[in-house]
Amino acid sequence: MSIASLQCPLPIRRRAAVAPRDYARRDRAIESFEAGQYQESIRETLAYLLPDIQIPDLASDALCFVQGSARVRIHIEGDELVLTTSLAALRPDAQSTAALRFFLTRLSATGQLFQPRLRDGTIRLEFRDRLSLLHPLKLAEVLQRLPMESDANDGWLAERFGVDAPDREAIAPLDDVEFARAWSIWIEHWNSVNELMLESRRRRSVRFLDALGSYAANQVRYTLPLFGSVRARLNESADDYTDKDENPNKRDSALAKCIKEMRQVSQKELRQCLGHSSYAINPLHEGTPSLLTSMLGSGHRMQTTGELRAVGRSLEAALELIADYLYLLADHSWPVEVETALRSGLDLVSGKPWREAADVLWNHANHTARVFGSHGEHDQDRDDDRYNDSEPRYDS
Repeated sequence: MSIASLQCPLPIRRRAAVAPRDYARRDRAIESFEAGQYQESIRETLAYLLPDIQIPDLASDALCFVQGSARVRIHIEGDELVLTTSLAALRPDAQSTAALRFFLTRLSATGQLFQPRLRDGTIRLEFRDRLSLLHPLKLAEVLQRLPMESDANDGWLAERFGVDAPDREAIAPLDDVEFARAWSIWIEHWNSVNELMLESRRRRSVRFLDALGSYAANQVRYTLPLFGSVRARLNESADDYTDKDENPNKRDSALAKCIKEMRQVSQKELRQCLGHSSYAINPLHEGTPSLLTSMLGSGHRMQTTGELRAVGRSLEAALELIADYLYLLADHSWPVEVETALRSGLDLVSGKPWREAADVLWNHANHTARVFGSHGEHDQDRDDDRYNDSEPRYDS
C-alpha cells in the first residue's frame, strides 16, 4: 500500500462563537406555556436559543437573525407565530419548473413542521402555528432545523437553477493564504481517500468501509468552511456511503463516485464555495460526557478497536480512531478544554506511521474519556450548563 500515514491539518473553519445556553429559560418557557402565557413562553424560548440577541415585542416588531447564509424572520400575526426564510426568487429566464419540482420533492414532506411556500414569485420556507398550540420544544425544533435547511440549500439552488437569492446573507470569502491552504488540504484529502478506497476494496471489510466513509466526510467538514454546491454534493453523497443499512456494494460505489467528483472540483469552483459564516444558533450538536465515554471510553467500541491493535491490524485501528476524533470535532461543539484535548490527539498522530498512530491515539482516547467522560474522576463542575447531562444525547 502506498499511503503510510494520514495528515490531520488544523482547521480553517472557525470555531463557532456561540454563548452557552441558560437551561432555566427553557424550563421557564415550558412553565409559561402550561400557564397559558403564550407570548412569554415564546420570548423565553427565543432567549434560550439566542442568548446574544435582544428579543423584541414580536407583536409589533419582527425579529431577524442570521444562520449561515439564511436570514430568518419571526413575528406574531394575530394569534399565530410566523417564521420564514427566503430561499429563491423565480425569474422568467431561470429553470423555474425544475426549481419548483425540487422544492416539492426535496424540501417538503408530510408531517414536516415547516414547508416551502411560493408567495409573490419568491419561494420561502415557512412555519406558522397558533400561539396556543406552540409548545416551546416544538418551537425550538423549528428554530434549529428550518434555518439550517435554508442555509444548506439556498446557494446551491441559485447556482443549479439560475434563480435569485434576494434575501441571503453574504459569506465572508477566504483570503489568498487561507485558500492556498484549503486547496492543499482538499487535494491531499481526496488523494488519501482514493488510496484508502483501493485498500478497502482489497480487504472487502464493511468495518473498514464504515471508518473510511466517516473519515472522508468529516475531515472536510471539520477543516473547511464549505457552503453552496460543493457542500450540497458532498453531503448528498455522504448520506449514501455512510448509510450502514445500505448494501455495502452500493456504498462502495457511492464513495467511489464521490471521490471522482470531488477530485474534479476546480480551484475556481472550490473558492466560490468556501467562506466564513456566523451563526446565531449553534449549528452543531452539543457534545456530552456520555458521548465521550461511549466513543472513547472502555466500552465495546474501543474494545473492538483494541482487538485490531492486538492482532497487528494497525491501519484499521488508526483509521477508526482518527475517524472517531474527526466525527466528535466536526459534528459537535465542546467546552474549550475538551476541544483542545481532542485536537491534541490529532496533532500527536498527524503524519505518523499507522502502528505508532494507533498506539498513541488509543492511549490518548482512554485518557480523554477518563478525564472528561461521564464517569471521569477529574474535578469538573458537572452542573455547568454548557455540559449539562440533562440535554438530549447525540451518541452514535
